[in-house]
Amino acid sequence: MLLALGLVSMVAANLFAGETLQLKLMPDREVILKGPPQEVVLKIDLSAVAAGKKTHRTPLNLAVVLDKSGSMTGAKLEKTKQAAMQLVDRLTPNDVFSLVIFSDEARVLVPAQKVTDKDALKEKIEGIQADGSTALYAGVKLGADQIEEYLSGKRINRVILLSDGLANVGPSSPRQLRRLGGELAGRGISVTTIGVGDDYNEDLMAALAESSDANYYYVQDTEKLPQIFAQELGGMLEVAARDVRIEIICPEGVTPLGFIGRPEKFEGQRAGVNLSQFTAGQSRYLLLRCRVNGDQPELARVKVNYTDDLNGGAAGTADDLAKVRFTDDQSASDKSVNGAVMAQKELLLTAVAKDEAMAQADAGNYKQAAQILAVQNASLSRAYANAPAAVQVQIRAETANVTNFYRDLDQGQYDAATRKTMQSQSWSLRNSK
Repeated sequence: MLLALGLVSMVAANLFAGETLQLKLMPDREVILKGPPQEVVLKIDLSAVAAGKKTHRTPLNLAVVLDKSGSMTGAKLEKTKQAAMQLVDRLTPNDVFSLVIFSDEARVLVPAQKVTDKDALKEKIEGIQADGSTALYAGVKLGADQIEEYLSGKRINRVILLSDGLANVGPSSPRQLRRLGGELAGRGISVTTIGVGDDYNEDLMAALAESSDANYYYVQDTEKLPQIFAQELGGMLEVAARDVRIEIICPEGVTPLGFIGRPEKFEGQRAGVNLSQFTAGQSRYLLLRCRVNGDQPELARVKVNYTDDLNGGAAGTADDLAKVRFTDDQSASDKSVNGAVMAQKELLLTAVAKDEAMAQADAGNYKQAAQILAVQNASLSRAYANAPAAVQVQIRAETANVTNFYRDLDQGQYDAATRKTMQSQSWSLRNSK
């Protein structure tokens, strides 16, 4: 009987190992015409299984970094403190919490520690008062230093940064913050950023989050801050896979042209993309542009390695090879077009178009910005008919967003709130969030 139970356990382990992240490779068409080299877009789709009730979760190593500069006076700071205290209430003694505040300089208010006395932690939060300038860079670095105290591959290591103003003490460019985010990601630390109101630098906050593959939130209504903190914490409590490393290898005869909407570059025929985590049921995708000749059926091999939190932190893997077929029949090629991939390509190109439009509008070229969006909106509309229902919903929403933006830009209407909204939407599309 025990032997039988052991065999069942082994079969179950083999059945479910490596299945927490499911990998699918889908070219935008499966059959291409023979002849000169042609561009093919390959969708690299990763989906985490929807888990049932978890019997345990990965403990957190969490540093909250709060802006307490003078501009935070009033409702902003009060709602921020309320949100932070509610976050503490949901932590357990297995979690590590630290709190850094910054204005003219950054300082540690709560050193990294196990969450054993919630009342004492909340008392520290309640006592925060607003004053001074915005030493944002120093705040993030100090928060990361607190994470280092308990840094472990067996924990989710996350900084949550909240600010409402321009970084005006210390390094303050998106490039500098992107570099910092990349360095922290290399150490296993990701940085979620929350921008409040319309006076912070959205490019800086988005760059920091994107470079460490965390989350970025634009919050106009301070009443929503507790909801945003709860959403961020909820995602960390439901992590299914983390430390996700994707390797893409194109064979000779295929020229990789890069990813749509992402900065990662190929070195020769190889590229790597790192994603911090997947919550249960979450799907994310990359779109790779590549040029193939008329006799190379293999597009790319994709290998994925990750930490499987649904299987006790075991090493998980996934591996697949994308191929196409060739034909002399134009109709056969046309019939093989994948409407979902084509539509998702247009959604990502919409994010790229928004970035280009913002650059033009920042330079005062509102008509050119409006034209960029109008052209992309037409492409979105053409992709709608062949898209599956779920993607059609996204296209309808994006078409409405883009229509409003280009109408406003055509009339020279472009303010901080409009830019932040456009940039936030672009960020979400490019990062599949």
